[in-house]
Amino acid sequence: MKDIWKKFDEAELTHSSVHHLMAINNLLQQNGYSRAVDISNYLNISRSSVSITVGKLKDKGFILEDRNRFLNLSEKGIQMVNSVLAKRRIVAQFFREVLDLSESEAEIDACKVEHLLSEPTGQKLLSFMGFYLSQQPAASQFREEFKSFNFQCVSTQSCQFCEIECFFRIGHG
Repeated sequence: MKDIWKKFDEAELTHSSVHHLMAINNLLQQNGYSRAVDISNYLNISRSSVSITVGKLKDKGFILEDRNRFLNLSEKGIQMVNSVLAKRRIVAQFFREVLDLSESEAEIDACKVEHLLSEPTGQKLLSFMGFYLSQQPAASQFREEFKSFNFQCVSTQSCQFCEIECFFRIGHG
């Protein structure tokens, strides 16, 4: 249990690298081409930073560069972008529809976690959302009951979530 936090560092790509792939994808869709300078402008970061990340992404097989220095996503890069976009959509929808977060807050938080979720977790979340948004009587009843449910923490000693201090009181009291 104590080494679980290390799994964060085992992600194949960093958050920044994923945004570089997403930028390439968006630039290809918008302009039909993508160059390092375009990524730099799109992400509002330095060209040297883009150059370093692009080099790593090429080495890992996510992007291809032609002799004119135009960048394209490899099949591996396309799969990563599609996976991240799908998880971002489903996580944002979960945050909006289930947790009732604002559009802005849902998008920001979805962006923070989109590339960290495993494929099995993304699939389970998709399945949950499919059920949650369905017209099945059990789903409708769950949605109604969840809207009126108000979890109350009685004490940290008997709480199944809190350990040291009540989560609901942190920063609020």
